[in-house]
Amino acid sequence: MDKQVTVIAAVVNENGSYIAGDRGASDDNIILPLAHPKVWQIGQYLFGYYGSMDGEKVMYNFEPPVPTVTQKKNIDKFMGNDFSKALKEFYDEHFVFIGEKECDFGMIIIAEGKMYEHDAGTMSMTRFETDFLSVGSGSEYAYGSLYTTQAWSDGKKRVRTAIEVATKYSPSCMQPIDVVSIPRKETK
Repeated sequence: MDKQVTVIAAVVNENGSYIAGDRGASDDNIILPLAHPKVWQIGQYLFGYYGSMDGEKVMYNFEPPVPTVTQKKNIDKFMGNDFSKALKEFYDEHFVFIGEKECDFGMIIIAEGKMYEHDAGTMSMTRFETDFLSVGSGSEYAYGSLYTTQAWSDGKKRVRTAIEVATKYSPSCMQPIDVVSIPRKETK
């Protein structure tokens, strides 16, 4: 498979953080189900990858830095600096970028209840001020679902439904669907 197209959907609400993904891997002629999910949890982070199949390298080998209490107060700065630096060092060790080859790999990362879209080619780490986010070739279908389910309090159901819609209507997405979540901790 030359490329992997996908759909990843994420929701953050008062109950927690949720991310879901399909398992399709396709090129111009065929789509097959992957053996492993495109979404996962490492410690306090949720990840979902899109683009090339390098996501499994991150899933199985990346050890993300843990923010201090002070760094959690400015999570955007932490994600843009310390976290991005750790990713760059990981990429330098595990990925091979060849001359003019365009990097086609990115992730949605949820940290401290904030959603970021990360593009590995530009090393960007962009936070969106929204309670839902989607990426990949099936994202327009997922966005429609996420928009129409905004009143639902069940974030897990919202992301699963968004991926179900994308796998129904996008020829580049397929089931099974994986969902990972982190419930919101109650503060006293």
